[in-house]
Amino acid sequence: MADLTNSYETIIIVSAKNGEETNVELIEKFKERINRHGTVESVDNWGKRRLAYPINKENEGYYTLINFSSTPDFTAELDRRYKITDGIIRTLIIKKDPRHNKPSKAKAKKADDAAVIDVEAIEIETAVETVAAE
Repeated sequence: MADLTNSYETIIIVSAKNGEETNVELIEKFKERINRHGTVESVDNWGKRRLAYPINKENEGYYTLINFSSTPDFTAELDRRYKITDGIIRTLIIKKDPRHNKPSKAKAKKADDAAVIDVEAIEIETAVETVAAE
């Protein structure tokens, strides 16, 4: 059977009471765990933010977004690890819809460069045809 991998994103909210150093350690720990069972595509630290409502009498937390790809069974294990880890207030794991995957910045840049080259080639062809017609 083929190894099926999906793209996911997870948001982790770590307690602000523990401090920024603990936040960094927890995020590194989970990045390593995800790398062992999949691949981390990007990590976006949003920093310390106010929660929409108090959770366990806390009003602030450190937010981190991690985009990764892995097998579907790993996400259940990751969610279980989130729940038993001290200092984590809330988490969310979402499977990305493959129809809405954005191309990476490098691919987008290459596509833009190709479009510019195509436009220049069309302009040159038009100019050559105009000169030939005269």
